[in-house]
Amino acid sequence: MRDTDVHQGDIGFKIKGRRAKTIKKFNIFLLLAAFFLIMPASADDGALDTFSVPAFGPRDTGSSVNSSLVLEKGSEYRIVVSGVYQFKVGTDWGYADAQYRMGAGRKYNQPFNSIEFDGERLNADISDVNNHTYTFYLTGSGKKIRFSIYDSYTTGERGEYDNNAGYLKVEIYRLDTISLTKSLSPRSIELGQAATVTITLKNTGTAELKNITVSDPIPAGFTLVSGKPDKNYDVLKPKDTRSFQYIIQPPETGTFNLEPAEVSYYNRDGYPHISKSNNSAVIVVPSDKPVFTQISNASVQLHGEKTDVVLGEDVLLKLSAVNLITKPIMHVQVIILPPSGMSVTSSEFVQSGSGQFTTTYEIPPGKGRNIEVRIRSNQVGEFEVLGRIVYYFDGDSEHSEDYTLRLPINVRANAEQPAPTDTTYRNWIPGFEALLAVIGLLVLYIIKKW
Repeated sequence: MRDTDVHQGDIGFKIKGRRAKTIKKFNIFLLLAAFFLIMPASADDGALDTFSVPAFGPRDTGSSVNSSLVLEKGSEYRIVVSGVYQFKVGTDWGYADAQYRMGAGRKYNQPFNSIEFDGERLNADISDVNNHTYTFYLTGSGKKIRFSIYDSYTTGERGEYDNNAGYLKVEIYRLDTISLTKSLSPRSIELGQAATVTITLKNTGTAELKNITVSDPIPAGFTLVSGKPDKNYDVLKPKDTRSFQYIIQPPETGTFNLEPAEVSYYNRDGYPHISKSNNSAVIVVPSDKPVFTQISNASVQLHGEKTDVVLGEDVLLKLSAVNLITKPIMHVQVIILPPSGMSVTSSEFVQSGSGQFTTTYEIPPGKGRNIEVRIRSNQVGEFEVLGRIVYYFDGDSEHSEDYTLRLPINVRANAEQPAPTDTTYRNWIPGFEALLAVIGLLVLYIIKKW
């Protein structure tokens, strides 16, 4: 019996031991789960700025509130406004949110866009009336936004409000988008001349964008003189800028409205997006000079080794001209005008004067030449390099062609990340550091005992 008892006891001991180990493992799992659940959300996925806009009441003046964040020019933002507040018009009072007032049956069914952006009442792009949450999409202008509630500083009445009339919560998020711009130079030309189209795209978000395709439709009847109206890029990193050019020739006089260029790409989650550029136009006036049946004489291009650089970084500029194989000897003058705020660090075969860098060539049929200038950024900002090419064939200088090309250059202050903003994130639990320390010690203690 004793042997049996001992045997049963051993079995019981083994069972208890296994249960204990299982319980310890489960406790560790719970602690680790709690640890990750209370971890703060990534700042990249959170709001860049969060604040409240007070309603008008005895204790609150209802004054407007400026965002602490400067909305970068050209960048796309999502602004979420939520909450309800107490309002008063005349002798009546009730409640309202950013887009509706409370009506019969305590339902928010009376349209009233009360939230103001820089004094302008806007309609929401996405409305969630049940949760009093409204989404607005805006493009940054390089400034802060002033938010206010229409009933607050417009009526000028305090009324019989509660001490706290409430507020609307504002959250600002940056979108991962590409800013696409389209420009023509010159915008007004004579019949027989050509215009240069410049397409510039910039990643205004915080994540890499991939599989980028840019296309720009050429109007019917226009001649493509040189270049291509489309371009593909594998990756565009945050803040990076790319640009390309092509030259077109209108068929007749008049004002021609050109369709916007289009860019398609995939965001960080692999979802496709499409954006369009601004509209543009070219004016073609009659020419006093004889009109040539063919103006596709040469290919000219202004190219930058990099167009998005850090303060103090060099940029290699190349302005090139190629004579077509079907043309006689081409006499060409090439000029580069670096912008103010940049200094020239090197140049090749260039005569300089008053900040202009120029040279002249004779280019045989089917050949090309280029002028190179290396410049250095001395201040932060957006700059534009101008390139000018004047050419004629044989000795016919009276029928010369003159083109101005433009290349945007973006200079950033820091290569690693944008300048910090005064942002307060709301997703950090008070006492979080101490709680993490306690959880860590408990996990180590249990593992050691186990």
